[in-house]
Amino acid sequence: MEQQIFARAFAPAHISGIFIIDIKEEPRLSGSMGCGICLEDGAVTKVRTAEETTIKINDAVTEAPTTLSAISLLTSQPVLVETELDIPIGAGFGASGAGALSTALALNDELSLALTFNELALAAHTAEVTNRTGLGDVAGQTCGGVDIRAKAGIPPVGIIDRIPCRNISVSWVSFGGLSTKSVLTDDLKKRSINKAGKSRLKELIKKPTLTNFFQQSCAFAKEIELMSPKVKDAIEAVEAMGGLASQAMLGDTVFAINDNGALLEFGDARESRISSTGAHLL
Repeated sequence: MEQQIFARAFAPAHISGIFIIDIKEEPRLSGSMGCGICLEDGAVTKVRTAEETTIKINDAVTEAPTTLSAISLLTSQPVLVETELDIPIGAGFGASGAGALSTALALNDELSLALTFNELALAAHTAEVTNRTGLGDVAGQTCGGVDIRAKAGIPPVGIIDRIPCRNISVSWVSFGGLSTKSVLTDDLKKRSINKAGKSRLKELIKKPTLTNFFQQSCAFAKEIELMSPKVKDAIEAVEAMGGLASQAMLGDTVFAINDNGALLEFGDARESRISSTGAHLL
């Protein structure tokens, strides 16, 4: 029996370090400004035509509302989507955005939709905003590296720049997730986030370096008061070892550079290099 060939695509994990919520009536104009970091860990998605649309994540059939929404924006053709994630879900790694964006790229290839990269990214971004699973992850995942999102959305609406840096290792440990939707629908919390986000992004743009990204991100995390005691302790342990660390937004997760093994005492510490490229076909 001849084996069915899949179209395959990759999208990097994306950790938001600073963000400013910018939600408008139209999802395509919504999103977040801020700064984040992409990792070589992320989502690898395979897509092929099928009798009915089914989405599997790490071999388990799932609803995956963001990916499903992205598919429906692009085609009515039923497809089988199989995504392999090597990052936690709901812990601040942009897993839903990575899944939706890699699906959109593979879908375009499999069905010969002849859409541009930005058109596909817009579908994934719109799906994320509509489902409130993220705001700026897809934008960051389009370019890779350490992104500065100066205007919310996907280009040409959004404006994205990058902080030049080498693809050094980023270590991380996750203690669980935070509900993105609950934070994005809390008006008091949104005001606090936006006030701190504007201040810290302004300071970062004055000196756009990886070191300053971690410093401003950590200050932002402290100011918006979403740190659990474990996150606070882990960040302090990294700093005591001469490294830099912050909290992944939005997750009960610490990410760091030069942690010198400090995160190992806090659980299943892992590491991944900074991804210098954004989402792409495989």
